[in-house]
Amino acid sequence: MWVDPAAGSEFRLLHLRSRVARAPRTIATVLYLVVHAACTDVTGGAVELSWRLRPGSGTSTTQPLINCDTGFPGTGPVTGVLLSWNVEGKLGSVTFNCDANHGVTRFVVPPGTALLSVSPVCASGPAAPDTYIAPAPEQRTVNVGDTVSLGAVELVLQVTACSPAQPCICQ
Repeated sequence: MWVDPAAGSEFRLLHLRSRVARAPRTIATVLYLVVHAACTDVTGGAVELSWRLRPGSGTSTTQPLINCDTGFPGTGPVTGVLLSWNVEGKLGSVTFNCDANHGVTRFVVPPGTALLSVSPVCASGPAAPDTYIAPAPEQRTVNVGDTVSLGAVELVLQVTACSPAQPCICQ
């Protein structure tokens, strides 16, 4: 079959012009979305933290760290890590997925002197206070638009030697 080389070139040129004409519209659309998606109403500060789970001392495990789904008999999975704050009487909190091992809030923590605390969350709700040891609450100054870092925190979980007097995490 014979093909006119001039017709093929013209077709390629028209196709190329169409793609070139589309490029500025695509760039403009993407730029618009990026600019407007990044514009948020910042009314407070953010808090960032990382966490690890460790079995309680004296347990019969040799693992220095454990996963959110501990796998120990009598325990349930830790589904989240709760970050709570009290900023001069204004309370708030956010729960992060436990498996993420890291979380950052949006800029919603009110500015001022904040008392920040961390605790594990079970599928049924907050973990019973006698099933874990968390770091003491930390006091930090929160400024609008700034991020406060709690660094890495360690939650010590009761995962063995459980009894009615000493329940395991997320039973």
